[in-house]
Amino acid sequence: MIMFQPHVYATVFILSILQAFALDSYIAAVYEHSVILPNVTGRPVSSEEALTLMNKNMGVLEGAIKAAAQQGAHIIVTPEDGIYGWVFKRDTIFPYLEDIPDPQVNWIPCTDPERFAPAAVQERLSCMARNNSIYVVANIGDKKPCNSSDPKCPSNGHYQYNTNVVFDSKGKLVARYHKYNLFMSETQFDSPKEPEIVTFNTSFGKFGIFTCFDILFHDPAVTLVSKLHVDTVLFPTAWMNVLPHLTAIEFHSAWAMGMGVNLLAADTHNTSLAMTGNLLFGIIIPLCVLMF
Repeated sequence: MIMFQPHVYATVFILSILQAFALDSYIAAVYEHSVILPNVTGRPVSSEEALTLMNKNMGVLEGAIKAAAQQGAHIIVTPEDGIYGWVFKRDTIFPYLEDIPDPQVNWIPCTDPERFAPAAVQERLSCMARNNSIYVVANIGDKKPCNSSDPKCPSNGHYQYNTNVVFDSKGKLVARYHKYNLFMSETQFDSPKEPEIVTFNTSFGKFGIFTCFDILFHDPAVTLVSKLHVDTVLFPTAWMNVLPHLTAIEFHSAWAMGMGVNLLAADTHNTSLAMTGNLLFGIIIPLCVLMF
């Protein structure tokens, strides 16, 4: 059985106007989410129990997405680990994972959910984007089967990736990024063989994406900006503030200023672990800060 934490803490929703090259400006939102965590257990839960927990978190995120869309946002970024949390081993994370296809397959999970079934999480995120006419950025888990012909294939026959997905305003999967630089405690996941440089274009700018600990390394973070010339970097994170140099707001804003790009950083909200710090760098006009 999965135990749920009560809904507590102030969760920050920030909506702002940012510069871009395709348009003079666009409206972006980031959401700092108090993740409902699973009960710590040494055994894997059923896929049904895993989906129950993820639906709890997605219900909260859906409220933020609707609020952002109602205020004219073109895109919203939600945090790393925002749908299932982070207290896992390789076997206990597995029921939470879905097979996420390459975006080149041209797929709208909301209207064609059985094409790559089971994909309940991707379907719901796609519908959030489609129903609210907004780009939705979320962090979920990907699983890819492998076999003995691959000498690096894990013992459970699957690679497992910490994964960002982006759905456009019609609900189509337009980007998928596998985190390359895993934090020391992320033993439940694998790194891809090479760092992925992921971008996508919209009518309001060119976007790149990576995750949390990636920002401390040259690849993919610096390469993404210096060689691909994106307008804005999307940055789901579960960042633990560490004084004096690794507090979220100061470090992330310094990185964005140094690289000369907008940075849309969405952090989790867990004060016991010093996890706070949403950021939109490149702000022209702050529209609102809402406390949920």
